[in-house]
Amino acid sequence: MSGIITLRSITYASAITQNDSKQILEVLLTQKRSEHTRRAYSHDLRNFFSLIAPGRELTSDLAREFLSLSKTQAIAVVVAYRNHLFEQGLAPATINRRISAIKSLVEMGQIFDICNYDLEVIKNEKVRPYRDTKGIEVPEVIKLFEAIDTSSLGGKRDYSIMRLLWSNALRRGEIPSLDVKHFKYARCQIEVSGKGRNGERELVTISQKTAASISDWLQASNAADKPNEPIFISLDPVRFGNRLTGEAIRLIVIKYCKLAGIEKQMSPHRVRHSAITEALNQNNGNIRATQKLSRHSDPRTVIIYDDNRVDLQGVLTRQLDDLI
Repeated sequence: MSGIITLRSITYASAITQNDSKQILEVLLTQKRSEHTRRAYSHDLRNFFSLIAPGRELTSDLAREFLSLSKTQAIAVVVAYRNHLFEQGLAPATINRRISAIKSLVEMGQIFDICNYDLEVIKNEKVRPYRDTKGIEVPEVIKLFEAIDTSSLGGKRDYSIMRLLWSNALRRGEIPSLDVKHFKYARCQIEVSGKGRNGERELVTISQKTAASISDWLQASNAADKPNEPIFISLDPVRFGNRLTGEAIRLIVIKYCKLAGIEKQMSPHRVRHSAITEALNQNNGNIRATQKLSRHSDPRTVIIYDDNRVDLQGVLTRQLDDLI
């Protein structure tokens, strides 16, 4: 934690007493339509304040203390925090996300007239996206599914989750937000709250096998006639019935990959990588069709998957090498 600047070490004076600013933290989080985004912002802000105000609970009052700093002080605190994240070895994308949460808090402070500065001088780090997009190949995916005991209640749930990760290439954060009412069995569709859509849902076609597996799980868990309940719940005795979290889904993937003897470090997103790469294999590199599956907003992202799949650079390197 070397280099961290704490609020206690800075002399400041806060004259903010407006009632409408007391709940600034709550307002910031509730304006985010996506539950996944709210959780991510809350987690990132708690991490930030746990370091700059150790031992204190994150509240709107604490947030206001930070926002009451001068611009120079605030920038110094955030830069020191960012440097600390680098020292911890965090990926640039993770660092950018955490700094973005702080910037959003400062923007909310401007709205409430608590601070009159921004943090735009602190630029995002360059991110090299999608370095490894190949995931695992179909034979290993088959082993992964074979490792799931679909005769058990947990197996029925996990099998449905794995089908959504593979057949629909869903993101980890999209699965926990699914409620029973978002599942259209007769039409083989689900309503997904996709990335960057501010909570708006889009209809996604699922296969008959996936629809049948979800229906089987809902019947077994007695949730088929509970439209406002989450589709996927925790079966842990302590959290039984609660909405399954993204972290729980990550652990489910790791569990079955281990049972299947898959050596590559896997995650829900790497199952998604595997699905997108195999889709490109199946359709001979049809970028437009694959973008419909992956739901990437920018087709250039799918092109990166395709380039990694066929390794054009490696092909040309070998051709040039053969000339010598």
